Amino acid sequence: MEIRKDTQNYDEVVYKAPPEDCEKWSKPGAEGRVKIFNSNGKRLRMLELPAGFDEEHLCLIGHQGYVLTGSFTIIVEGNEHKCEPGDFFSIPDGVPHRSKGDNNKKTTVFVVDDIQ
Repeated sequence: MEIRKDTQNYDEVVYKAPPEDCEKWSKPGAEGRVKIFNSNGKRLRMLELPAGFDEEHLCLIGHQGYVLTGSFTIIVEGNEHKCEPGDFFSIPDGVPHRSKGDNNKKTTVFVVDDIQ
């Protein structure tokens, strides 16, 4: 591995997001809150989704993430994958998927994907 000596060609290393720095996040079937940090070609998001969310449309953007609180199910090609606190998930680009939340509690996930 080559060590980079030019430190001017990459984005900020740390982003200190203020606690109140949340935006409304909305897709058909799911409304919540999100904090976003775009850096070095990646979009990092902290998503807080309400109990019972159920995305209506399929997504084709690949995502990797980690479940912090709550639980939800990722539906990929008709197969359901339950995600609970402490679980990682990885969905490749171009694979149709959608998510639905547990009816009893909100879900918080950390998600990384390529900047579109």
